[in-house]
Amino acid sequence: MADLFQIGLSGIYSSQASLATTGHNIANVNTAGYSRQTVQVSTSGSERYGSYFIGQGSMVTGIERAYDKFAFTENIMNTSQYGYAKEVYTQSSKLDQLFSNESTSVTKPVLAVFETINGVADHPNMLESRTVFLESSANMINQYNRLYENLEIQYTGINNDITNTASIITTLADNLANINQQISAVSGSGGQSNSNDLLDRRDQAITELSELVNVSVVPTDNGMVNIYMGSGQALVMGNESVNVVAVNGDPDPSRKEMALNVNGNLVKMDGSRLGGKVAAMFDTRDNDLDRAFNQLGQNIIGLTHSINEQQKEGQTLEGQIGDNLFNDINADSTMRNRVLAHNDGLGSAQLSLRVDDLSQLSPDDYDLVVNSYVAGPPEVIEFNVTNKTTGKTQVLGPVDLSDTKRIEIPNSGLSLGIDAINALDPPQAGKSFTLRPTRLGAQEATLLHKDPEKVAAADAQIKTLAADTNTGDAVLRTSAIKDPLDPLYMDADNPLTIQITSNVSGVISYDIVDKNGTAVTLPAGSENSFVPAKAVGDPLSGLTVTPDLLTGKVTFNLAGVDVEMYAGSPLAGDKFTLNFNETGDGDNRNIMKIADLQSQKIMNNNKATFQDVYSGMLSEIGAKTGNADVSMQSTYILKTQSTERIQSTSGVNMDEEAANLLQYQQYYSAAARVISIAGELFDTILQASR
Repeated sequence: MADLFQIGLSGIYSSQASLATTGHNIANVNTAGYSRQTVQVSTSGSERYGSYFIGQGSMVTGIERAYDKFAFTENIMNTSQYGYAKEVYTQSSKLDQLFSNESTSVTKPVLAVFETINGVADHPNMLESRTVFLESSANMINQYNRLYENLEIQYTGINNDITNTASIITTLADNLANINQQISAVSGSGGQSNSNDLLDRRDQAITELSELVNVSVVPTDNGMVNIYMGSGQALVMGNESVNVVAVNGDPDPSRKEMALNVNGNLVKMDGSRLGGKVAAMFDTRDNDLDRAFNQLGQNIIGLTHSINEQQKEGQTLEGQIGDNLFNDINADSTMRNRVLAHNDGLGSAQLSLRVDDLSQLSPDDYDLVVNSYVAGPPEVIEFNVTNKTTGKTQVLGPVDLSDTKRIEIPNSGLSLGIDAINALDPPQAGKSFTLRPTRLGAQEATLLHKDPEKVAAADAQIKTLAADTNTGDAVLRTSAIKDPLDPLYMDADNPLTIQITSNVSGVISYDIVDKNGTAVTLPAGSENSFVPAKAVGDPLSGLTVTPDLLTGKVTFNLAGVDVEMYAGSPLAGDKFTLNFNETGDGDNRNIMKIADLQSQKIMNNNKATFQDVYSGMLSEIGAKTGNADVSMQSTYILKTQSTERIQSTSGVNMDEEAANLLQYQQYYSAAARVISIAGELFDTILQASR
């Protein structure tokens, strides 16, 4: 006969395991990532007695967790998508609030500047109106500076988050490798682990990791899993993990990048392809924030440069040609700051980037790569330049540096200056640079003058006008009035004309002629710095000037004034006439032209005003924020649904567990009763044998 006592005891063991497991489920009802466990019970077999079999009780064959592989895979995918969308919305909403908030927006300060410009136009001789204009200009510049600083704070915050997230990923990877090792030890080589709590811990760690990056999980034969992130980078291989670190970017060291530290070798990764929160940080920084920096810079560069250029067409209360009120956007240091050289070990060169045409200036960055360089003679260089926004590539050159050191970038409003090339380490083919024409515009914006007398409200006394018949593209202007008492100084009846006779091999030849086209003679006491040198009584013909190879600029000195050629190049036969322009107290012609800049479509291929550029930036940021909000809400719904699907399979139901508790309690009592009956039967047999 079967052992009734052992049968009852097996029932005790089975019910005890079920009670303990149910209690474990109840205790972990609020534990994140916990999966409900159930006891698997099977028969212990039976013994043959004649022609029949009698069972021998039950046995616990395992404790299984409720787990749906497909629901888990779906959940980590949805978690990554939600992590991405949430971070994009968080960063986009910061940008939106920064630019649209009335206290931080530049709309009102810019409008205030033009209101005060109109005040100067109404009262051009009043120092008070000029002072108010300069004060409002200072306030506007400060507002642009503050906007840049706030963008920089957000930019730095993202870089810090990238550094911290790299550490978190490394910690999670180490944790997963350790759990893999524990699971492998429990399961044995090639076995299936029954350590359910370890499996839950691993799944929970994978879910946390999936919020940061896209995750792929590949099971192995020993109960461990291999984990890949992003587009296939191995992070955890069995019981070994790879460290993820943040490294300085190239060419901008403040721009953090992520890399894998593989046995001391750093392998950089494309952060935008890692997925999850990490990809969102890279995308927001490299696209939205960079564009905000650039658009803000484009806006202030256009505004201040336009005012500066018109200021130079006027005359101050001191009787001088107007000078820059704001920082020179093409100062040497500014132009060089726009070019970043990559640390690629392919030589070196000092380059600069000049803004030549505001109408073509865009908020785009460029990649510049050296195609070839020959030290010569002749010294020749050629580049490829690629617009990082449009992807369009153009070839610049080849250019003979003995002819010019400035290369125009077509349809960009920019020109590249070859300031210097290191003869000991010249640039090689493949040498890379990044061009950022407007990135630092808002940071570098400065008001240079606080003296109200330096506002050039009046029209200049000497105006330089190009003839309609000119075939060259040179642009000249009066840059200084040095001596109105010069014997050749112009008056209303006696203008002077600079007549170009040739422009060959970088040397411009010209004559100075009167209104009849006759070369004037040099009188005693007149300015005399001509090349070649002239004596008193000599005709001012056959004169030469040599434009600078880097800037392309040159100054003509004559009749007590300086005339600057600041753009383009003349051709033989071109004429530029210096006219006397009656001016004096109450003249407001130049400040009126500055006021007109507010409504002129100077930007974006002459299709937008300064305000249009800023409004377009606000609209773009607002649209991105709105789209990010919609994406976050939709991915949250998907994440919630997949989480609920997991809970429906793996979650602990307290009502169900309470019912199970009563059931297993009765099971335990019944099994105990079997043991009791076995004892009573044994006592009966003993009594019968006495």
